Amino acid sequence: MLKFISLLGTSPYLPCNYYIGENTVNDCCYIQKALIEILVNQDIEIDKVTIFTTDHSFNKNWIVNAYDHTRLGLRDELESLSKKKGFQVENIGIPEGHNEEELWEIFKTILDQLEEGDEIILDITHSFRYLPMLTFIIINYARIVKKCSLKAVYYGAFEVLGYGSLVAKLPIEERNAPIFDLTPFIDLFDWTLAIDRYLATGDASLVENLTSSEVKKINEEIRRQASSSTSKFEPAVLFKDPNALKNLSNSMKKFSEMVSTCRGTELTNTISSLKKSISTVVENTAYERVKPLSPIMEMLKDRFDNFSYEDEDINMIETAKWCYDNKMYQQGLTILEEGLINYICKKWSLDSLDINNRKKVTSHAFDVSRNNIKADNVALGMSKENANDLFILLYNIGDMRNDINHAGWRDKPSKPSAFESSLKKFINKAKSLILSIEEESKEKRLLLIFSHQLTEKQERDAVERFNISKFIELDEELLIKWANVPPNLEDLKDYLEDIIKWIDHNGRPGDYALVQGDFGATGLIVDYCLAKGIIPIYATTERKAVEENYGDQIKISRVFEHVMFRKYQTY
Repeated sequence: MLKFISLLGTSPYLPCNYYIGENTVNDCCYIQKALIEILVNQDIEIDKVTIFTTDHSFNKNWIVNAYDHTRLGLRDELESLSKKKGFQVENIGIPEGHNEEELWEIFKTILDQLEEGDEIILDITHSFRYLPMLTFIIINYARIVKKCSLKAVYYGAFEVLGYGSLVAKLPIEERNAPIFDLTPFIDLFDWTLAIDRYLATGDASLVENLTSSEVKKINEEIRRQASSSTSKFEPAVLFKDPNALKNLSNSMKKFSEMVSTCRGTELTNTISSLKKSISTVVENTAYERVKPLSPIMEMLKDRFDNFSYEDEDINMIETAKWCYDNKMYQQGLTILEEGLINYICKKWSLDSLDINNRKKVTSHAFDVSRNNIKADNVALGMSKENANDLFILLYNIGDMRNDINHAGWRDKPSKPSAFESSLKKFINKAKSLILSIEEESKEKRLLLIFSHQLTEKQERDAVERFNISKFIELDEELLIKWANVPPNLEDLKDYLEDIIKWIDHNGRPGDYALVQGDFGATGLIVDYCLAKGIIPIYATTERKAVEENYGDQIKISRVFEHVMFRKYQTY
């Protein structure tokens, strides 16, 4: 049932012309009457109108018109309208709300008028101080316990006309008061909760429900526009592209399903689709009606930025992180162990879907951990040190996974808290090892984010010390930008955005970056490199004095000579 709910006040309401867009109700004292008339004229079928009144508002504005007793009170206005449009009209009394007991009575009275599955249109115009907030809380409560839905929230902004004494002097044709549709703010609140729940738990059900509701509103608007060339009242929608929303919702749900059921072979394709869907919606929200939604969608985008469109190993690590963040420790241990087995199979050029090959990897992990075999015997594609650490890690993950999978029915079971701490430790170790192993096998590149040319000695040092085979310089425009950081800027993030994009385009985990320049800019770029798995370094120098004789004069100059490159460190 679609219910219109409002509270009536005690003030003498001056007549005015209430409007939404080009839809106007003229010479009207009551926002409730004006709003209902606009809605029903736009084919919105209201089943029941419920007006809550205190004793004072009942006597002053429900039965009679406090502004002009020759005019109809709200009861008669609505009864007249209901005879034409076919909805029920109901008046419910509530206390004044002078104490906490009366506030709880108001809560119960309003809640009692809501039935399972009701759809609600809420008008909050004529409400005393706290009542709009209290009513909104009640309806949110009903959304949970009675599965009600809040379809729209409106406010008649009479006060934009000025003080009542001045408005009374205006001719009626100049008293034009807008009706504000506050629904997008409610929708923004709901989307914020939905994205927060998804990021915190992996539960996509709220996003799915909101998407279904939003797509319905979009389609309703499209049908209205197609059916008439005249201006129509439009529902408040946040988006314009229903397909983008559907794709996002479906992708989010599918990723959650893949993770909860540990479908490792399907993860990367699912993640790729999700990242594309997120990017599409993020790009669109900048042009949508509710721009505050953009940061909410950016939160979602940021959470998946570290995932890859095609790299299974990165996605294995990031999915395990997702499981850790969402307290899905069993899934995290499973995905991490099976992902590392898959990684080793690729290093050994084995079919990772062959169960015998996977058993071979886990058997080697057991043997290395028990010193039954040396790591260098199975270190294809990696150093023996990294191989040793990797196989021991794999064994330890498997042991912890067995503990949780067998529900602790084993000798010396772990405490519940051990799974959280162990998973975090395993993820960090796995990421570090994979970066190290990949660093061994890839071309070493040095990103030059500084304002000078490398000396021959510096180039030689980089090649000998870090096996650098390629030096990548900033282009001329970015070089000028880096060398001329404005001293009057408090926030450098926007200024450095092009350089960040350059790092994203040219750098990869395991690369090095020589970062020297403005202290603040250097700090930000170093932090960014570290977050991306790029190793930031800086040059150390030794100052030497050089003396030159010119007859009776001696000229002393200072020369700075390169000593070494040092990695930036963090605690």
